[in-house]
Amino acid sequence: METWYYWADNQEFGPVTKLELYKLFKTNVIAGYSFVRPQDSDAWLSYKELKIRRSDFTWEELNGEQLNEEELNKTAEFATEAEGISDTNPNPDKDTDSVWNDVSPHPWRRYFARWIDISIYGNLIFYPFISPYTPEQLTNLLQLLTLTQLLAILCLAPMTLLVLVVFLNTALSGVTGTTIGKYLLGIKILNKNHSTLSIPQTLKREVLVLIKGFALGLPVLSIITQMYGYFDLAMDKMTSWDKSMDTVILHRENNGFQYLICILSISLYLYFA
Repeated sequence: METWYYWADNQEFGPVTKLELYKLFKTNVIAGYSFVRPQDSDAWLSYKELKIRRSDFTWEELNGEQLNEEELNKTAEFATEAEGISDTNPNPDKDTDSVWNDVSPHPWRRYFARWIDISIYGNLIFYPFISPYTPEQLTNLLQLLTLTQLLAILCLAPMTLLVLVVFLNTALSGVTGTTIGKYLLGIKILNKNHSTLSIPQTLKREVLVLIKGFALGLPVLSIITQMYGYFDLAMDKMTSWDKSMDTVILHRENNGFQYLICILSISLYLYFA
């Protein structure tokens, strides 16, 4: 009998049978995009990819014992009325658009989504201060600075920008449920109850990203922590901050249209950055 492990509450459980996995899904212990894997494999996939249906099991398997005729008729009547409703949607109010069905890590989409946001905020914040000066004037101003002053600016400027990003992303997510970078690159962040993050949850996550993902913007250290974040996402399928918050990351379907949006968004980011 094939058995499975599943990921819930930030840890692995199992092994369980296909029937038990289906019952866990129906009781909302796991969702359609929760990670599962066969007992004899280390390759994780989403529950939705298994395409497990109610029709895969007998009444005896689902109910533990044979239903009497009256109960069977009632259940069959209910099933007929509910026909056409997808088995992968135990709670329609909490279900996401069918387009958001990719649970793969996508570290580069995550990386560029974050930097697109940072680039947009950075241009909006710093451009008014530097726009009155020509490149030659800016070069002359930099030459007037001592080495200590230059190092202080190189440390304080990114730290200040990243702190502002925390509050700007929190405000934007609180209003729209996403940010510009995440929306363009097709990334959606949900809490463990499969709903949009609240403002306090978004703020907490942004602070964790600032500390664990960017080392407060400190030069060199920031590069190291970003590398660790990449390896966590590529190898463990989840970053340390998402593990600590039990957040669920969904991606827009990886079709040709999404590829085009990603290419255009990243190209514009590289141009303006």
